[in-house]
Amino acid sequence: MHRGFDDLPYELFLEIVSYIEDCSSLYSLLRASPALSRVFNHNGLEITRSVFSKDNMCDQILESIHIIAVLQSSSPWPFPTLHEFISRFIRVTVRDPEAPYTPLLPPAPVLSTDLPDTTPTQTIRRILSVYAQISYLTSACIQLCLQRFQAIQPENIVNPEARYHATSGPRKDKIAPWKQTFESVQVPFHDFGPPTWDEEQRVSRALWRIQLFYDLRTAAAQSRLGWSSQDLKHLQSMHERDLYVGGRSRYEPMEIDTVIDYLNHVRGAGSPRGDSSKASPPLRLPFLSHPVKRKWPIPKRPPPGSSHFKFSVDIPAFGLKEYKVLAGLHFSPLRTVRFDFYRRLGIAFWCQKRIQEAGLCPTYPGARSINVSSWLFAWRSILDPGDIETVEQRLEWELEEYKTKGGAIRGLDRSYWGWT
Repeated sequence: MHRGFDDLPYELFLEIVSYIEDCSSLYSLLRASPALSRVFNHNGLEITRSVFSKDNMCDQILESIHIIAVLQSSSPWPFPTLHEFISRFIRVTVRDPEAPYTPLLPPAPVLSTDLPDTTPTQTIRRILSVYAQISYLTSACIQLCLQRFQAIQPENIVNPEARYHATSGPRKDKIAPWKQTFESVQVPFHDFGPPTWDEEQRVSRALWRIQLFYDLRTAAAQSRLGWSSQDLKHLQSMHERDLYVGGRSRYEPMEIDTVIDYLNHVRGAGSPRGDSSKASPPLRLPFLSHPVKRKWPIPKRPPPGSSHFKFSVDIPAFGLKEYKVLAGLHFSPLRTVRFDFYRRLGIAFWCQKRIQEAGLCPTYPGARSINVSSWLFAWRSILDPGDIETVEQRLEWELEEYKTKGGAIRGLDRSYWGWT
């Protein structure tokens, strides 16, 4: 007599799931097989822990999942105040190599990357469901950002010796950096290929950060945190990025902002919500009505490195660091430019090689250019005309303030303007 998949022995089901290497496959199999679902009711924690150990998730995602599980388990909530939660979890789960080094402080505690022993099966099922949802959102977000990024047309300065701050003649005749012009040529765009592991993990990590924020607000509304009314009021006034502002990393809020822009696009918000929005955030991630089919293979988690920051995802994305530098130089025509435009291109996620292949790391025969002005020109060349006009207006206003106040504005000296 023919026996179907659901007629297999209990022990064989356990053998089959031992080969599953990602949570999406486990979730799909649970939905497809009532028999396996019944097995999961008895061995769900063991099965899920086994899959977690083989999944390609970065440690920060696993740390967020652990806290989400604690929120919905019978385990005592270990953070008596909002401040304790931020200092003992948020500040620890964020890795940042540019954080001030304080050798006298004790080492940060190691956060759990496993499900608590008391995690109910119902909670595990929800976590697997959220995992599948976030996987779809991650793929869709990356595809949209890549589509926008691949449409850019950067230009490069023809003369490799040209400088924004290298002007001739008497000081009074010097041209402001944002008014200088150079002969340029369009740089061919080279597609770097499918997303790397760290690029995908940055998107997925931000989505799990947002999910944790939503679950925390839900638990607060249900009086499950034991926090003071002041803490609860403060939490309810927050937006998704706010837990990560003012801490060790200046960059992670910008990753979250990029994902929020995408989520608003999915929700049909019309225009991306700015950082100063007063609108109350939702309490759940959106579901895609038509999930995006994945166009590339799932990247493998790389072996850890030997330094404290074991994976590239532990440090800020290359594009974010470059934006911070280029927008902050005193002779930069990009100074005061907001990250909003670059954000929609996914700059917060892309690795160095993708940025280079796109032409945003100018090269001349032999090597990458060390002329910062070439980099500034390339990054400026992909801005919309309206963005360039806005930046120039702000810089002109500041320059007039500088002249009006006799060369002193906001504590800046003449070198700030590159006019010395």
